Amino acid sequence: MKILITLSLLFLLPNLQAQEKSLPSMLDVEKERPLIESQAALFARYLLEGDSVSVAAMYAKGGSIGCKKGPEILAAMGSWIRNSIKNDSRHISFKILTLSAAGELLIETGIGEGRSEKGEVKYSSKYLVVWKKEDGNWKLYRDLGL
Repeated sequence: MKILITLSLLFLLPNLQAQEKSLPSMLDVEKERPLIESQAALFARYLLEGDSVSVAAMYAKGGSIGCKKGPEILAAMGSWIRNSIKNDSRHISFKILTLSAAGELLIETGIGEGRSEKGEVKYSSKYLVVWKKEDGNWKLYRDLGL
C-alpha cells in the first residue's frame, strides 16, 4: 500500500508542480477554505447516511480515489460504508491541516478520523486531496490516503 501511495505521489506531484508553474493562482485560499470545509462535512454526512451515490458524485470528471476511477469510485465508497458499519466507525470527521492553491486547483492535507457510536476513536489517518472546480462547485479530483 505504501509503495502504491509513493508511486501515486511521484506521478501526481510533478504534474501539479508543472501546473503551478504555468498557471498563476487566482484563488484566495482563505476565501475558499469554508467551502472546502463544508464539502468535507457533506462528504462525512453522506458516508454516515450510507449514500455512496452522493459521495461518488462529489468526484470530478476524471477524478480518482487512490487508483480507482469512474464507476470504481462508487464501489469503493460502498465498500467503505459497509466496512464502517461492520467496524462501528461511521462517524467520520476531517480536519484540514494545510490548504494551498496550485493554479486553479486546491491542495489539502489533513487528518480523517472515524469514531464509534459511543465516540471512541476507531481510526485516524492522514490524507491528501486535490480539489478542482467544476460547474462552480469544488469537486474531489485526487484523493489519497497516506
